[in-house]
Amino acid sequence: MPELLNMSRELNELKKNLKEASVYIVAESLNIDATSFEPSFSSTEFAIQSMLECLKNNELGKAIRQIRQCRKLWPNDIFGSSADDEVQTLLNIYFRHQTLGQTGTYALVGSNQNLTDICTKLMDLNMEIRDMIRRAQNYRVVSTYLPDSSVSGTNL
Repeated sequence: MPELLNMSRELNELKKNLKEASVYIVAESLNIDATSFEPSFSSTEFAIQSMLECLKNNELGKAIRQIRQCRKLWPNDIFGSSADDEVQTLLNIYFRHQTLGQTGTYALVGSNQNLTDICTKLMDLNMEIRDMIRRAQNYRVVSTYLPDSSVSGTNL
């Protein structure tokens, strides 16, 4: 039986910390030239790897600065555009990397509802779907025979 992995708590915490770092960077950019923090990446793969390292090492301000630089280098790519939310884009990249090759992992981020209630409902729905699939697999295919259209009449 497959298990579900809930990453909601981890991603909600990361989101909260990234939002705080983002506010700090805005205040910092008023006082310091931000270009001194911008690295140059040779490929999107190196950029993603660097951002993931920053997220893992809790260097959240650096990750936000990097995504801004990547949006300049590769507009409308995996890093989104300047109109997209930086925090959400970083969360998407992090979630995709953490779940690479796995199935059954989910995260609910930014919901105003109690996540426990939502998770319980999702689990209930998952159980119902599993039961429906199990019942459908137990049905036998019954062949029906239609009368031959070449026969014009029948005699009894």
